[in-house]
Amino acid sequence: MAVHGKDERGQDLFDLVQREFTRRGLLGRVILVQVYGRSYSARCDAECFSLYRINERPHVPPGMPGWTVCRVARTECFSLDLSEEACPEPSSPQALDEARAWVERLLAALDKPSVFSRA
Repeated sequence: MAVHGKDERGQDLFDLVQREFTRRGLLGRVILVQVYGRSYSARCDAECFSLYRINERPHVPPGMPGWTVCRVARTECFSLDLSEEACPEPSSPQALDEARAWVERLLAALDKPSVFSRA
């Protein structure tokens, strides 16, 4: 599902993610998902959407240590680039473009039930 929009704002992208999570019965739930061979934890609720990269190294402490790669709310947008190496200025057009790319990847993964689970 493409989510491109020339004048898209963080709120528009957040509204889209919230609708998609609601449609799938996932709103307010944590899900674990594989995106291009990497493990992520995703959650969307009434306040924000966040995508968290899970550190897969076996020697780290219990839990889900990792880092946020994307967070979108009505008034904020933070996103690493798809290589997870650079961070555009939060809430900038580039951050919104990167967040949109993460959302597209996540929604495509959610359409393949074998790559995600409810935590």
